[in-house]
Amino acid sequence: MAQAKSQNKILTGNRLRNGETVYYTAAGVWSPYVAEAKVATTPEEADALAKIGAAAYAANLVIDVNVIDVTPGGAANPAHIREVIRATGPTVRADLNKPVTPPQR
Repeated sequence: MAQAKSQNKILTGNRLRNGETVYYTAAGVWSPYVAEAKVATTPEEADALAKIGAAAYAANLVIDVNVIDVTPGGAANPAHIREVIRATGPTVRADLNKPVTPPQR
């Protein structure tokens, strides 16, 4: 049986103080923009993200912490529809959607 190719991963959660969906970045901070998420490309990097998420949960920084799949190619594009909705906003009112990248400064 062929072994499945390793899937890239990112760490997500919700801020405890306001419930906002956030993503762990390479800078070691939580960002509301999925495009800024640190992408784990190996199982070891994904395990490290899981440990970071567990520590952030224990410190009451985030809740609903998950290491999730992203599409191949190095970008932080969620692979599953639930995560796409969490990254971009509600499906019923496009005027409430949020950008996946931060605004230009």
